[in-house]
Amino acid sequence: MKIGLFSDPHYCSADDLGLNRRPIYSLDKIKEAMEAFKNQEVEACFCLGDLVDRAKTDTKKEVLEYLDAVLGIISSYDIPFYLVPGNHDFVDLERGDFEAAGVVLPNPYKVVTTNECDFLLIDANVRSSGKHFDVEGHVWDDANIVVNSFEPTFREFISTQKKHVVMVHENLDPTVQGQHVIKTADTVRDIIRKSGAVKLVIQGHYHEGSEWYDGDVHYHTVGAMCLGTDNHYEIMEL
Repeated sequence: MKIGLFSDPHYCSADDLGLNRRPIYSLDKIKEAMEAFKNQEVEACFCLGDLVDRAKTDTKKEVLEYLDAVLGIISSYDIPFYLVPGNHDFVDLERGDFEAAGVVLPNPYKVVTTNECDFLLIDANVRSSGKHFDVEGHVWDDANIVVNSFEPTFREFISTQKKHVVMVHENLDPTVQGQHVIKTADTVRDIIRKSGAVKLVIQGHYHEGSEWYDGDVHYHTVGAMCLGTDNHYEIMEL
């Protein structure tokens, strides 16, 4: 099957958020990506997080308007869409805001089932305290997957005879810049590797993108859509 991927559009009205982030262009970039997904007949598309962001003076109302604008474009293409939430998605918004807009987020996990593949979507926006970013506040470099809940969920996830793909915004790949790596990544990677059932983990967050193999498990980090004025999205055949 073919899937469409993009990550970190950070859409908002800001022309430049620093670090070469140009989010004002992301709305047009998302439209371009969705057009390509339609033309290539992808079966589902996934955003690996940080769908929206904020300019310095923005209110929550304005951030909600950014979300509505993005979702309006995506929904017009009638391709199943799933959001793996990122840290910036919870700077102003709460889980309920996404649900009111028609986006069901992993809580903290969501399994997307297709004829050929099962996808485990993970919300790692949980601080070391155990509280979610939209409850205790956004701290971009304190992301966690709670191992006690992950392990039984993962075992059930891999019980089918399909291909299994794991998706998360923050990074399990230990070769990227350390602040981007999930605090419990070592344990989670160990569970994935020992299972032998997952060959692909897809991530966002690290804007430059990355490729790394842990044995025969491929960790693929999708480069950020918001970087510069050029677009970045991917069509992957599984």
